[in-house]
Amino acid sequence: MTTAWPGDSATVVRWVRSTLRRAAQDSGEVELKGLDDIEVAASLSGHDLDHLTLDATRTRLAFGWNSPPVPSEAAEADPPEPEIITRAPGILKNFRFTARPLRIEQSPLNIDVQAFDMPIVWLTAAEPAVPGVPESIHSLVPDDDQNGMRGTFHASIATKDLVPLITSVARPMLREGGVHLGRLRLEIARDGADGIRATAYAGLRWKLLMASARAEARIEVTRDAVITIRDLALGSRNPLVKFALLFARTHVRAVVGRSFDVNEMIAEDGTTTRVHDARIGTGEQLSVEGRFG
Repeated sequence: MTTAWPGDSATVVRWVRSTLRRAAQDSGEVELKGLDDIEVAASLSGHDLDHLTLDATRTRLAFGWNSPPVPSEAAEADPPEPEIITRAPGILKNFRFTARPLRIEQSPLNIDVQAFDMPIVWLTAAEPAVPGVPESIHSLVPDDDQNGMRGTFHASIATKDLVPLITSVARPMLREGGVHLGRLRLEIARDGADGIRATAYAGLRWKLLMASARAEARIEVTRDAVITIRDLALGSRNPLVKFALLFARTHVRAVVGRSFDVNEMIAEDGTTTRVHDARIGTGEQLSVEGRFG
């Protein structure tokens, strides 16, 4: 690509579409379908983007558990990144990513993420990062200093669609261990001002052994995005399964009371962005939303 970077709005849109195509090809076990249908719009003023919007409503994520392994000769180390020869700072004034819905397997998930005043950097390399893909000579990345950036996020899924989603992900994983997951039932309800209680009932078969099992957990989520498992119980009416679960108590006790600080995980990547006002909603829709900045 010989045009200046970022050039004009159409050039930015073409670069985004090229990047999405490469993401679909390099997605590994997660198969991304419908990326060509993502609606991309951009408005450029100099080195500032007045807006960049992506609508992924018709996109689908499928898990390629049964895909053949990658031949060893093809699994080579990534080549070194080409030298960056120009850097130009800018501001992404309004970014929005929506999917109404994005489908994970067959389950619809609604997503809406919006960010404002995000510092960005336009990069041009000495040569394309991907041979034969001229657009890959350019890239657009967030600036290391994200002071002033702020935004909101929202994701929701119908509670009735959680069981098909969990089943579609768990069945192939369990099948690799010789376990067949049968009927699954899930109940989720609010438990206090900052927690939810999830109860799952599942039928399992391993070789000739058939059994049912029950798991219940209370999960606390604070406004500062600290996730803590307060209670976790496992049980079964099958004596053999119940006996086997006794050996899991040590692991259960290690999980109960353990906190996962989302902001600490984000800080490990060297960014100062923090999540605020995180909230979980229950009822017909299970949702998570909040602010960041």
